[in-house]
Amino acid sequence: MDNTVFKYDVLEIARILGEPVDPAKRYPDIVEAIAETDTADPDEYVYYHDVLVETDKVVTITASGELSSEGVSPHDPTAFTFIDMASPEYYVKVTDLAKAKEATLARKLRTINRSLNAYENSYMTSLAAAAAATVSHQHDLSATGTRFSYDNLIYLLQDLVDYGDNYVLLMGANIDQDIKLWNWNDNKYHDLNVALASLNIERVRVNANVTIDGSSTAMLSTNKAYLIARSSEVGKPFLFVRKRLNDIELLGGAIKSNGEKPERLVFISPNPIAVTVTTAKRYLAVGLTGYQEIVCACINPYAVSEFTRLNTIGGTP
Repeated sequence: MDNTVFKYDVLEIARILGEPVDPAKRYPDIVEAIAETDTADPDEYVYYHDVLVETDKVVTITASGELSSEGVSPHDPTAFTFIDMASPEYYVKVTDLAKAKEATLARKLRTINRSLNAYENSYMTSLAAAAAATVSHQHDLSATGTRFSYDNLIYLLQDLVDYGDNYVLLMGANIDQDIKLWNWNDNKYHDLNVALASLNIERVRVNANVTIDGSSTAMLSTNKAYLIARSSEVGKPFLFVRKRLNDIELLGGAIKSNGEKPERLVFISPNPIAVTVTTAKRYLAVGLTGYQEIVCACINPYAVSEFTRLNTIGGTP
């Protein structure tokens, strides 16, 4: 009889959901492209990072054979505090859960992952804006310009050539359109893809929206672009860290059989709840919420340059 009765078990659902992070693609596209990634243990409440952005040093030998060197004092590491991040609460109808538990939960799990991935990407673009402003690597259209051009790209590149190589251009929709029209508008005899390849630049279009704390925000403005040098003295210029979470204490048992700590958890409501769609329509459902703790930082702002395409000459972004 027990085999034919649906039993609501929070821990069983947690086990079915398992580790929300896809092992084949651990990080979203923007994080993967521009950030050094790491993980922290559950008992680490602060992440320490130590990096020096400075010119190389050499030891010289004088004519008399005496060594001349520059003294180096220890650099204090920077402490980063973890940010709590949670997805909205998503619901699964009890009737759907009873009919096809694994398939229904898998679809909701993908939704939770998309939500958290979007949050992570949004943090990275916000950091890029702050980094470019810090070192005054900011450009816009010239007085006679009407669109993003090859000249604008070279201005961005000149900001970075002394600090790194292997570039990626994060671009909004309008910048992407300008680039696609380069061959038609500016030079019909040279292929744009060949030009970008010769400059070692990869393009990534960013056109998604993300809702953070109830407010919908574009992940990247349609009129913004960021050129980022991924091979700098400190590697990629951004740092992204996820904290491993203690699933045993939080959920009453280990989600993964090998004992490895998950980087994301999905909390399940302890009991089915009544969800009101309209005053005349309600249903019983299980609530699912994704949760993680992360650190995001720019560790080399000199490797970031920003472009703003004005809607009209002399207008605003």
